[in-house]
Amino acid sequence: MDLNYFDRMALSAFTSLEKQSLYQLLCATMNVDGNRDHRELMMINEVIQVMQITSHDVEMSRKLSEQTMANCLRNMDTLKKAYVGKFIAQVILADGVITKLEEKFFYYMRQKLGLPETD
Repeated sequence: MDLNYFDRMALSAFTSLEKQSLYQLLCATMNVDGNRDHRELMMINEVIQVMQITSHDVEMSRKLSEQTMANCLRNMDTLKKAYVGKFIAQVILADGVITKLEEKFFYYMRQKLGLPETD
């Protein structure tokens, strides 16, 4: 994943709770079609790298309730939400197949979390 200076600055502003919530959401995204494809796992691992999500963050994410995760992501600023939407889309696109369930999930999460519309 190519990052420019502005990407790195924006991504460095994510808090630990936001990283944990993002990780939980990306894992849910991977599982929505019932197929844990290795390319989706690779994309999540790439996000872990660029976001500097620690093993502690991964462990703590398992303890988050869906409500806590949703509230955390919903309350982020618009720039952070744009990256969340981008990462969800990248996981969905990673296996080269977009199912109806994945499409519905993306639009549901965009509405539920107030993610900005992007091209």
